Amino acid sequence: MNHYIAISILSVCITTVFTLITKETQEERIRYFLKLLSYMVVGSFVVAWIMYSVP
Repeated sequence: MNHYIAISILSVCITTVFTLITKETQEERIRYFLKLLSYMVVGSFVVAWIMYSVP
């Protein structure tokens, strides 16, 4: 298992918990889940790119 799969699994778990404890309706939960998951995955790519370029 590479790092990308591991961070994706972690992102899904964290996003699921945050979604279940913060939103009330099913529609809000789905929208919030997808938005938060995309933020976490894109954010991990940005941080990885920054860390790669720093010696």
